[in-house]
Amino acid sequence: MKKILAIGTIIAALSGCSEEPSEEFERIVISTLLSNTWRAECVIDGENSYLPTLVFVTDGVTLFNSGTGTSSNIYHTANTTCTSIDPEVLDLSTFSYTLGADVIVDGSIEGITAAVEIDTVDTTEGSVDLGVEVFNIFAIKDRFTLYFGNKDEPTNGSTADLRPTQLSDSFIFTR
Repeated sequence: MKKILAIGTIIAALSGCSEEPSEEFERIVISTLLSNTWRAECVIDGENSYLPTLVFVTDGVTLFNSGTGTSSNIYHTANTTCTSIDPEVLDLSTFSYTLGADVIVDGSIEGITAAVEIDTVDTTEGSVDLGVEVFNIFAIKDRFTLYFGNKDEPTNGSTADLRPTQLSDSFIFTR
């Protein structure tokens, strides 16, 4: 309820009398939608299973362009349905992120024609990937489904020039 009230207040403050929502308003909405816990479908790993999980937290500063997050797998031992009573959080990593420009995509994934650039930096203490930056894109459909860029070669996201240009439906997150 607090989020709805806050979004309503922001809408009223930013919309004024204009017909089109402002760029700032759109960025606040995107950042607010992203700032959540997202899970992919259950992945079976032999006799075990796990739920890939992402958590994004916006820092709420100018234009809501950045924040922090975690990536982990909620692991279920001797269970292939991701429903055990005592799951274990494994592969925990932390990151910071910055949102970039809007980009046009071809609509081949769920009819989505616009995405947003997202750059992440690994901040996991002691990680061999500490400080590694990854360049990607994302889109949120219907507030509940999160898609990331298709990171097949050569657009693997290892540099800004190799940022994905289309979305992928191979790993979908929902909230």
